[in-house]
Amino acid sequence: MLFLAIWTLLVLYPNPHLLVLSIYRTLKPPVNPAAVESLIAHVPPQPADIDNFISSLIPYQHDWQTYNVPWYFPTVEEAVAKRAGDCKSQFIVLASMLKALEIPHRLSYSLTHFWVIYENKMEMPLERESNAFLIRSDGQTIVKVPQEEVKQIRQIFWESFWEAMPPVRKQLFLIGPFLSLALGLFAGAHGRLSTVMKMS
Repeated sequence: MLFLAIWTLLVLYPNPHLLVLSIYRTLKPPVNPAAVESLIAHVPPQPADIDNFISSLIPYQHDWQTYNVPWYFPTVEEAVAKRAGDCKSQFIVLASMLKALEIPHRLSYSLTHFWVIYENKMEMPLERESNAFLIRSDGQTIVKVPQEEVKQIRQIFWESFWEAMPPVRKQLFLIGPFLSLALGLFAGAHGRLSTVMKMS
């Protein structure tokens, strides 16, 4: 089981430091207004229009394609440089832009999505406040029970983790259990052989 766990980790994250960074940045989002200063002159004045501008600047793309791992939380600089990314990339750039412009907003987390809430923001299927388990604003954190549909959660995880995974990584991922079983059988046979030899 230890071999399988290590194999799976290294298949998904050849550099495990990226996973550690992502967890840290989820807990402490790297909002950075200074990193979007060069974009401020190009953004429209209304929050909803800024949201659309960021979505156009950073078109949606799974982390497998952008960062070659299943899940990664980038910095603002990384997201802007890549000019592509999933909801986390759009989320951190939009939050940084709204902070730079001193527009009130809140950071929302669901089990499958990250998004920014601002005044008069229209709710969308993935961005309903009822879906969120964590909402952050300046100096305040709200934790609640999410009401996201289980079917929706399964579908999003399937699409972003498995369907988007590169074929070679899928093959390596699936090989893991067979290698683990083979090693277990070999270790068991070797142990029995050693016992027999000692008895004889």
